[in-house]
Amino acid sequence: MSPEHQIQQAQRRIQHADVMLNEAAQLEDIAAQLMTVQRYWNAPNRQLHLMAALEASRSVWHAIQAALAEGTLPLPPEVQHNLLILSVYADSKIGLCESAPDADTLGSLIALTRTLAGSLKEWREAA
Repeated sequence: MSPEHQIQQAQRRIQHADVMLNEAAQLEDIAAQLMTVQRYWNAPNRQLHLMAALEASRSVWHAIQAALAEGTLPLPPEVQHNLLILSVYADSKIGLCESAPDADTLGSLIALTRTLAGSLKEWREAA
């Protein structure tokens, strides 16, 4: 293997790891927004903040789906499959929170989001 080829492979791995770190950071931010809404569930402007946080959450989950479709997440196939399932599940939770807002449903979305953010960070560190 030529040195140029090795450098290109290393750069690709770094770029893929950066994608995972970016997604993890975005998920952490979304989880924080959702937790703030949950903390102030009885606030008069809750619906406005909830909808903004859910839209941001949907955007990040859809970005993860797009990254999976484009093959830019350097994860084993089984992990990619599980991540796709989680993203579809998260999308259904977001829809449920939009149609019938409930603090417990929001809590499960927060837990899922935080767990995945932590997992992506671990994968990035292992990459």
